[in-house]
Amino acid sequence: MREPPVPFTILHFSDLHLDAAFATSRLPATLARQCREQLRVTLRNIVDLAKQRNVNAVTIAGDLFEREKLSPDSAAFLVQEFERLAPIPVFIAPGNHDAADAASLYQRGRWPENVQIAVSHTFTEWRLSPQFSLWSAGHLSPSDRHNFLSGLVLPAGSGATARAPILLLHASLAPAEFDNSRSHAPLTLNNIREAGFALALLGHYHTRKVLREGSVTAVYSGSPEPLGFQEAGEHGVTLLHLEADKEPEIEFIALAKLRFETVEFSVAGCSQREQLIDKILMLAAAQNYKETFVHLRLTGEAEPALRLELDLISNRVEKEFGFLYLENGTRPALDLQALASEPTVRGAFLRDMLAALEKQPEKKNLYHEALSYGLQAFEHEDITLR
Repeated sequence: MREPPVPFTILHFSDLHLDAAFATSRLPATLARQCREQLRVTLRNIVDLAKQRNVNAVTIAGDLFEREKLSPDSAAFLVQEFERLAPIPVFIAPGNHDAADAASLYQRGRWPENVQIAVSHTFTEWRLSPQFSLWSAGHLSPSDRHNFLSGLVLPAGSGATARAPILLLHASLAPAEFDNSRSHAPLTLNNIREAGFALALLGHYHTRKVLREGSVTAVYSGSPEPLGFQEAGEHGVTLLHLEADKEPEIEFIALAKLRFETVEFSVAGCSQREQLIDKILMLAAAQNYKETFVHLRLTGEAEPALRLELDLISNRVEKEFGFLYLENGTRPALDLQALASEPTVRGAFLRDMLAALEKQPEKKNLYHEALSYGLQAFEHEDITLR
């Protein structure tokens, strides 16, 4: 006789990247260290949430930490936090940044009894409840790029026949047709279905996604904290409320304390620097950027009199931001075609630059910078590097 269905709750996350360098964020060293410390605080918050919500299991789909940067202190911290979760079980599918090679913390560390780790390319089944089982495999190298589901068929007569199988994996969900050489551990929703799974708990993408196709649901929780300007928006973890023979109920819980934003900001209407500074200060106040890391990219046509000395502008406004990275993406507000017709060295320079821009429009930002520098030089101005 089949046992009556019992609700089962999973807290799922991935891509914490504990001890990440934040190298691509352009943050000064002091702020980067603070961000690394925030990743620890966020893991503690995740553990607290799992206990408060009395979940049945925690799943982690890889990139929990940075394999090459993880300190002994952080390794001990991880073990301690998962001990604090007991008796809630923790299931980990290592990814490319925390690959489970022979020297890894996953294989050499002493983990508490409530932690289970997939340390093989071969799938392991963990029985979660009378209704559900979890199937997982792990990366053994950062260069593991194969489709982990290729050829996988859940064995007949295993627990899978009585329990709904759930996939836990660090992988790139790709379109139906994809180039294996460009994707990291690629798989498709159809691969998931053909392998026998209706639910996949995935990691690798830092933006949260829920994808459905027919009876298959794939969940990326995204990274609990953003790791750079390319990761704007809400970040957190996912709670899944499961019942046999029902679609999963998926609940996103925002936890992130870090905020990164990229803003395109036009210099239109600014004929001198004070006007631009006032506009930036108004933006910062309106958006409450005091605790936000902002990449502010100046755009539009810059009037000839407007001196975009980024260091001076930053010094005047940066106290209104958690951190400000200022970039000049403007172009000169001049009739370049008219100037190019001049029988002068400046005219020849402009003709060459405009011809190059026409041949390589994909490099327009580079050529606009070169034009700006060149015109500054012809006016005998100090060149303001961007």
